[in-house]
Parts: sequence; structure tokens; C-alpha cells
Amino acid sequence: MHDTIIIGLGPAGLSAAIYCSRAGLQTILFGEKEKSQLWKASAIENYFGIPPSQGKKILLTGIKQAEKFGTKIIEEEIVSIKQDKEIFTAKTPTGKEFSAKTIIFATGQPLCKTGIKNEEELTGRGVQYCAVCDGFFYKGKKIAVIGNGNFAAEQAMELIAYTKDITIISNGKKFEINKKYTDLLKKNKIKLIDLKITSFNGGKKLESIQTTRGKIQFDGAFIGIGCSASSFAKRLGIETKGNSIVIDTHGKTNVPGIYAAGTCTGEISQVAVSAGEGCKAAISVIKQIRGKNEYIDYGKK
Repeated sequence: MHDTIIIGLGPAGLSAAIYCSRAGLQTILFGEKEKSQLWKASAIENYFGIPPSQGKKILLTGIKQAEKFGTKIIEEEIVSIKQDKEIFTAKTPTGKEFSAKTIIFATGQPLCKTGIKNEEELTGRGVQYCAVCDGFFYKGKKIAVIGNGNFAAEQAMELIAYTKDITIISNGKKFEINKKYTDLLKKNKIKLIDLKITSFNGGKKLESIQTTRGKIQFDGAFIGIGCSASSFAKRLGIETKGNSIVIDTHGKTNVPGIYAAGTCTGEISQVAVSAGEGCKAAISVIKQIRGKNEYIDYGKK
């Protein structure tokens, strides 16, 4: 059991981890550094007190700093999160589960939409984003999951409770599904198709998916490309606005025990802002775990 799970290996997540670990909280952070926007930044010149540096260098320094104070960093994605009363359990693609009293989302703001023609028009009318939330409406139907990774596989596995006719379409990308999920998909006879999608077709509802090799009839299509924290928000009851998580001035969401920081909350994409938001969310978590109303610098000698 951890005090907090932080999802996102970037400025917000690492800042939160440094504060939480320094306060003595059992802190575990999930994320893949090479997927961080900071990792890809060629030069950061406007971060106060830091000389012009490659984003990669700043990120690696932050990782060492967090680990120095005791943060356990696992470079894996999270494919599902479940809540049981006041405990949150996060699962990785390898099937490992980790539980904590609090969660901080610091996942950045990648695009959730696929950009496929007619996606917007058919959203909620056959094009869906949450298997747990909307799978019920497709009992016994023919379903497609759009995606090429472990998140798509997890969506497909969740849909098995409602239908056995499931196909994962990669949308032209190479499949990157690990062996555990590959074996589960094979066992449950879930088909994999490596095709590029050109459009969703239908009037009042989705009727088919147009690929570069022709049209395939489907009753529903679930987007399984992963959308950062917003992929989990709906099923956890977290209030969102667009693709952003809604928080108060202390980084709290509307769900007790869940916090968010950085660009996943709609903040501007700046290292300084994200780091500050991570600090703010961490202090709120420290107060919750410690049962205090005032912040005390627990790391101070």
C-alpha cells in the first residue's frame, strides 16, 4: 500500500513526487520518460534559475532528484484504475497492480481524438471512448476498438463482458501489444486488423468503418489510443471539461483522494507552470495523508 500513485513522468509528476517523497510519503510514479514532451524539447531557456538546457537533461535531473528522496519510478504505462471505497488500484500492461490512498494525475495533454473523418459527428452515436462506461449499450453487437497498443487491448478485454464479436484495428500503425495481452486476445478470439481507417460512416449512428481496403460493418467503435488522464476520468467520476481534468485551486478534483496537475488540467504547456502545479497537488496530498490543515516542510532538518 502506497500513500500516493503519481501518473506522469514529466515536470508536474516529478515535482509532485519530490515533495511527497521528501515528506516521507510512500510514493510511486508511473511514466515513460521518452514519451514526455520535455524529453523531446531541444532547448529550455525560460525556466527560472536553470541555465539553457536540453529538456532531456532537465528531465533526467528531476528523476534523480525524486529517486534521491525515495520515489519509486516504474517506466510503464497504466492501463486501468479502479476504486474500492478509499483505495485506488492501478494496473500496468504486465498485469501488476499497485494500490494507494491517493492519486495524482500529471499525464500531460496529448490529443485524444484520432482525427478520423466523421469522428466528431458520430461521437456518442457509435463512436465511444470508454468501454467500461458505454459497453453495456453494445450487448451482442459487432464492435471495433481503434488502437495499436496495450490500452486498446485493455478496452477490448473490458468489452468481452458485453459481446464476443470484437476486432482491434490498428489504424495503420504497427501493433505494440505485449505478450500477456496478445495471449488474452488470442484466447478470447479477438481479431487484429492492421489497416488504415479513412472514415467512420453513418447517419444517425455508426454503420461502418471505411478502411484503405474497403468498408467493414460495425455497430460501435471504441477509441483505444489512450488519452492521458481523461481516459480514466469518466469511469472514476472525475469532472472534466473537454479533455482536461477540472481541479480547484489546491489541485483537488471532485473525487476525494484524486488530484491533478500540469497540462492535463488545461494549464499552459510550460515547465515552470507544470512544476508549480505538481508542487501544489503534492502539498494537498501531504495534508490529506498527514491529516493536517497546514503544510509543514517535513523534509526540513
